[in-house]
Amino acid sequence: MRKKIGVLFRKTRKTAYTFERLQACKHCHTYHVLWDTHCEECSREYQPVRKLSALVTRRYVQTRFLLLALFVCLAVLCAKTLSQLLIAAGVGLLLFVLFFWMQKKYGSYERDAQFLPFLTQEQEAIKTALVHHLEDVGADVKAERFKDAYEKTREIGHFIHSDTIKIRKIMFLNHFILRKDMELELETLIPSTYDKDFVEYLREVIKVQPSLVKKSALDYVRRYKSYILLQENGEQLMGQIAGAALRMKPYVEQYQDLIIEFIDYIPRERLLRLAKMAHTHRHEGWELLYAATKRRVDTHYAFDPDFAGIL
Repeated sequence: MRKKIGVLFRKTRKTAYTFERLQACKHCHTYHVLWDTHCEECSREYQPVRKLSALVTRRYVQTRFLLLALFVCLAVLCAKTLSQLLIAAGVGLLLFVLFFWMQKKYGSYERDAQFLPFLTQEQEAIKTALVHHLEDVGADVKAERFKDAYEKTREIGHFIHSDTIKIRKIMFLNHFILRKDMELELETLIPSTYDKDFVEYLREVIKVQPSLVKKSALDYVRRYKSYILLQENGEQLMGQIAGAALRMKPYVEQYQDLIIEFIDYIPRERLLRLAKMAHTHRHEGWELLYAATKRRVDTHYAFDPDFAGIL
């Protein structure tokens, strides 16, 4: 049996958009998605990718300004009379004023419009950075620095949504003692196929943070129920999962079949919650669930004062 270790995870950054996790070194033209603040190559401070994009857009604006200035200068030089010179200078001045006004009014829209093309253009450089980070993870694994390996893979996982990344994170997490105060993930780890390590991780998560069990996890369990039952204490795990579904009424309604099938394995405190919910919503399409709950309570908790009078 694998010996598990106690760890304290680094806090993850909360961002509205994934791209906000990207940092860039404008000198080396490299990207970074971890927590370092300075480039490992040139030691210059990383910049937010949005700022780098804004610098590129500003260069485009400066180029247009220089072209406009060149056009005005040519017009002035080509003037043969004083009136032509004044007209050229006046039109040039008007164009400069109009240019500055448009940049002040619409410059922010241009920066936003240029940001997506900029990211598309930088895809290869970003991919190179992610590959470099994955190489660092490999070195951490060889040195058995599983906490560092997980934290780096967690950040990479914001950009790469593949089963390979998910399974790596699951394998790292299964090295740790999970606690209620930890910043754990579940939804982002659900693989597209059955994975024994994920189910083992799910078993531990239910013990410490059952609130993480949501629709996608319940769908996964329902889909691979036959595989889970082949594992040691598979019925107990299914009962714990069914108990976690009792957290919200919509889940109870949608997964009644799962709850009824494994009602004998639902922990006592969750069964008590189910009994109260079944009594309240008995006539809302919960008849079968109510009957199964009553049968379970009558069989095993008939003399338990906490269940008295509920059903």
